[in-house]
Order: sequence, then C-alpha cells, then structure tokens
Amino acid sequence: MNASLPTRRTLIGLAVVAGASALTGCAKDDGSGGKGRKQPSPIPSATDAARLGEAPPAVDTASARSTGGAWRYTHLSPEHNASYHALAVTSRDDVWLLGTREKQPFAPFLEHWDGKRWSEPAPPEELKAGGRPSSFTLAANASGEVWLVQRSEEGGQLAVFHRRGGAWQRLPDPPAVRGDRWPDGTTEGAWCVASGTHLWVNLHGKVVHWDGKRWNVPPLPFPAAALAAAPAEDGTPRAWVAGSVDTGCGQGECYPQPATARWADGAWQRLDTPSYHFPAPVPPEASATLDTIVHDPVSDRVWALGRHDFNHGEADEEPDDETIVLTGDGATWTKVRMPDLGRALTTATTAPEGTGGLLLDARTRRTEDGEIHELHKPDRLPEPSEVPKSKRKYDFKQPFDIATTRLIPGTRTVLAAGVVIFNNSSDTGNPPRRPVLARYDTEGKG
Repeated sequence: MNASLPTRRTLIGLAVVAGASALTGCAKDDGSGGKGRKQPSPIPSATDAARLGEAPPAVDTASARSTGGAWRYTHLSPEHNASYHALAVTSRDDVWLLGTREKQPFAPFLEHWDGKRWSEPAPPEELKAGGRPSSFTLAANASGEVWLVQRSEEGGQLAVFHRRGGAWQRLPDPPAVRGDRWPDGTTEGAWCVASGTHLWVNLHGKVVHWDGKRWNVPPLPFPAAALAAAPAEDGTPRAWVAGSVDTGCGQGECYPQPATARWADGAWQRLDTPSYHFPAPVPPEASATLDTIVHDPVSDRVWALGRHDFNHGEADEEPDDETIVLTGDGATWTKVRMPDLGRALTTATTAPEGTGGLLLDARTRRTEDGEIHELHKPDRLPEPSEVPKSKRKYDFKQPFDIATTRLIPGTRTVLAAGVVIFNNSSDTGNPPRRPVLARYDTEGKG
C-alpha cells in the first residue's frame, strides 16, 4: 500500500449507507475483458435505495467509515442470489472478490476495485461454464498479481490459474495427493496462501507447493488444518501451517495436541509447539487442536488459535474447555491466556486489525493489550422490493454470513466478504441472497 494515500477516503469509493442505501453499479465495456461500473450520483433517498439493484448511490467513504465497534456495508454486488467466497487484498486500490451464482454454482465470477471503480474481469476461460462440484479461493501478494484456485470436491483435484498483466495463465497441474482427512479448518478462504512467487495449497491435509516454476509436495509431519503467509523478505518466502498430531495412542485414547511448522530452506520445519492437558481423570475424547493461523504485519508476529475440548456428557465432573491462543515470532511460541469463547475459530474469519490486535471472528476483537470487545453487526439493508410487505408475516433477522476477512495492508481497515440473506423476504424457504463486502475500522492507535 502507498502510505501517502489519504486515509480511508479512497478505500472503496462506492459504498452503502446501511439501512438507507445499497450499492450496485452501471455496467459498461471498459476494454479490458470485463465490465466496469462508473460511480453514479447523487445519493438516492431511502425509498429509492430500497429497490436493491436500482439507483446505485455514491457515498464518500470517509462518511461510510465504520464506527463504534461496528461493521458497515461498503459494497453490494450487482449479482442477485449469489454469494462471495473469497477475497484478496494487496492495497486499498487493489481488492479482488470471487463469488458464485445459485443457478451456476460451480462457475466463479470476479469483481475488482482498482481505486477508482469496480470492474468485472472475466474468470479463466475453462471456468466460465462451470462443471464438477468445486470450491474456489483467491490469493494475492502484489498489485496486479492474483491466483485463482479451483479444488474439486470429488477427488480433490486442483486447477490453479495465475493472473499477470490482465491475462490468466493456467499453471501445470499439481501432483495428485491423498491426505489423511479433509480438515475443518480448510473452509472458505483458508486453504491457499502466497508469498513472493510461491504458493501453498492445502489438499486433504497435504500441502502442495509452487515455487514459481514447478510443483512439489514437501513432507509435513502432521495433517494441515490452516495456512498463513507473509510478504517475502529479501526474496525469501514466508509461510506457516497449523494442525494437530495424535499422541498417547497406546492402550488408551489418543489425545491430539497442537502442531505447527514454518517454511524454511524449501521445506517445512516443525516448530516446538506448547501442549495442553486436562487434569486427571482426563475426560473422554479430549483433544487440543489448532484450526487457525494468521500473520500480523503490524507486529510481524504469528498467531495460532484452536480449541482444548472433549466429548461432554460422559463424565460426572467435567473440566472447563479453553480457547487455545499462541503467539510468536514465527519460530517460537508463547501461550496467551484468553477467556473461553465457547466456539471454534477459523483462519477464514480471523484477521489482524491493524493496531497489533486481532479480530478473532466477526463477533469478537482482541486488542493488543488483551482486552476482549464485542463487535456489532452491520445495520439491516432494505428488503428487496419484489416481495410486498403485506406478505412479510414475521420480522426475521438478516444474517450476514461472512466467508472470509482480510486486513488492507498498511491500514486499520478489515474487509469481510460474504452474503446477506433476506429471510424476511420469502415464504418459500429460499430467501433472496446478495453478495456483500463490509468493513471494520479499528479505533485507537495505528
């Protein structure tokens, strides 16, 4: 990111005033193989804005900044009945979104913000028509360079595309691998990272690696659950992997313990990782596992998070669960005490917030000093106008289902991509859905 740019005034350019207006765009051919959307004006009234998909407003992003520990919607996709699944950000002027439509679920569409407007670059030709059931993600590490990865749900084959100079190039197919499991941590946006010219992709707990010229599968002594990467230093790529390894599997039950490794000298180097144990008698099916690992560019530290848990209801006296929090310089780890959240965390929705703290998920922020703060949901969007209000019998909530979050480098702004579900707009059990980008602006130092 260019640090001389104005803070937040040029972040996304087009924005939503939540509850009063929604953002779409006017399409035109931009001559770059995709469709661009000009910024329209002025801001429409709440009545006009309630017609989602019509009369898109332009809002100064300084006024659209989130405040008071709350998320605020900043971009509403022109696509209806679709969802965002992946987000890649290299600066406030380089934001990539990937989504799929309900009617064409295995064919991705792309949206890109270049600092002035949104455009709709065409996806790789091979993916336009869709095909086998697949998951998609994005990775980027420099402006103008992005990877799009397709992972088939059957067999786990990978197709990897690299965009440079406005054109997609398919990389050679990675080697086929068979892992021990499909880890829970490899959810949306959490299974592919890039550093320099290097790319790592989690496939069934195995990590395949692209070194800029060829693929390989470096040995990893445990199944991977989550990946993280940081910008290369002096051309040296930096990446980490987290998961768990079974221990104590003799005549008693296995007791999985946290496991981590870092990328060093072209191979995974296992790190000494703290262990967790309940006092005797150990409850049934106890496990201490890591599901999340992220790099914080502000402190240049790495965070790994998980759960120390067990199968409840089988013991007379049960110990307390705990949230596992580790932090370190990328080579060593230290335990951090934190109140138990009572839920698992994932790399997809955990992100540094620009001041040395973390957004643990969409609901919780941990400050640099260790304080825990609740995050507020974004305000409701206007309901789609195609359903008469007279048919809306109940006031259902309007969930924002976040797929992935990313800190804009060099800022205190976190972006979250996902989908808003208009539960109040349908009696059929298939409510309208709209891909939405939201932002959270961290207050305080930074």
